[in-house]
Amino acid sequence: MPSNDEESIASEKMRELENGKVVLPKQQNNENNGDEKTLEKGKFPTYHLVSELLLLIISVVSFSIILIRPDIFFDISMIGGYPLPIYTIKLWVFIVALPATAIALLNTYLYIFQLNPRYRSTIFIVRLLTIVSFATLPIPLWRPEGFSYDLHGALIALVIVIIYSLASNFVLRIFLLTNDKKVKHTLFKKAVAGSPSELEWRKYHTLSGYLAIFTGVIGIQFLWLIYHTIIRPIIIKNVKRRLVVNSLNFEEEVNLTTVALDLGISLEETIFILKQLQLKRDLTIEFSRYGAKLIEIRKAKWFSLVLQEKYDNYLSKQKLSAFELKANYFIELTEREKVKLQDFRRLMGFNDDFPSEDFTLYLPPGIAWIRKPLFSNHHYIFLSHDQALVRRDKIVKVFLENGEKMFEKVKSASKTPTSKK
Repeated sequence: MPSNDEESIASEKMRELENGKVVLPKQQNNENNGDEKTLEKGKFPTYHLVSELLLLIISVVSFSIILIRPDIFFDISMIGGYPLPIYTIKLWVFIVALPATAIALLNTYLYIFQLNPRYRSTIFIVRLLTIVSFATLPIPLWRPEGFSYDLHGALIALVIVIIYSLASNFVLRIFLLTNDKKVKHTLFKKAVAGSPSELEWRKYHTLSGYLAIFTGVIGIQFLWLIYHTIIRPIIIKNVKRRLVVNSLNFEEEVNLTTVALDLGISLEETIFILKQLQLKRDLTIEFSRYGAKLIEIRKAKWFSLVLQEKYDNYLSKQKLSAFELKANYFIELTEREKVKLQDFRRLMGFNDDFPSEDFTLYLPPGIAWIRKPLFSNHHYIFLSHDQALVRRDKIVKVFLENGEKMFEKVKSASKTPTSKK
């Protein structure tokens, strides 16, 4: 029989659970991850709204005073031996201009990083009215009568500085209006746990965030807009394509579900990427019920170091003839891009009566060509490694069909230069 103490402990826990004093793990996780609820309940930004309205009032009052009494700034009368404009401009700078600039910069930071997204539109409208108001401030001062040119220029420059501080990161403000997320989730995205490959493209979101802040400070934020809306999606698309292609194997089926999980993208997107590359004739792929098999790479830009290593491993498992080994050795020589013709013939072991020009004609176009550089006494053969990788099958076919013409009778496969492993 259980003791009375054990019964009382169990009943006490049940009472606490019923009264809501004990929080279940599931409930606690929901509270910790309730970012959306926090955004909805966010406090109204009283300081932000009041300070923005204050900037708007300052600009309207300053504009009205200058419009009604421009002589306050540009009266050539003297007080105590000093021109009146010196006093008025100093007063306006220390009481109005400097505080307005500081508040504008502070509120710009708060708008981007602290403001609840649901209140962005309200603050944005007030800031837009303030910018328009300050932009019209220099109009009555453009050609005043009886003024000092130095003071006039200083005042115009000061107004421009205020407008610049108000309009800093203005394009980013407009962009943030299009979504209801905080900037750290919009521009400073981090890789999702469990998908380490997302680091390959999520870093471009973070780069976009820093570029937005930097270009907003120096006033050329349209460059960030071009990067974020046009360049960044293209980069991410190319990175995803490269990762998907690198996950394939030559003549070996790969489960695309596993590939999608490793890369942190959907299976549909993985299949779409491969189908698109196949339709563009960049790759030759065989699809099966559960995966895909890489048959041929038709464009050199997809022949990365990862796939090169996979292809070398694939070749090492194949039983190659002597002429196929010769073809692979030639493809390795193309990495040098430029070889003296005499040395090239010696390395390849061509027959003495076999012309080098015939060899370049046998090959597909754009792989090898013979030239004599200016101020040189020797002929060189120029090679394209990228084209050789792409047209490997055709090169092997050329060596198989014309090997007896190009080479001496192969005595043994052991004497034939072999490919590097």
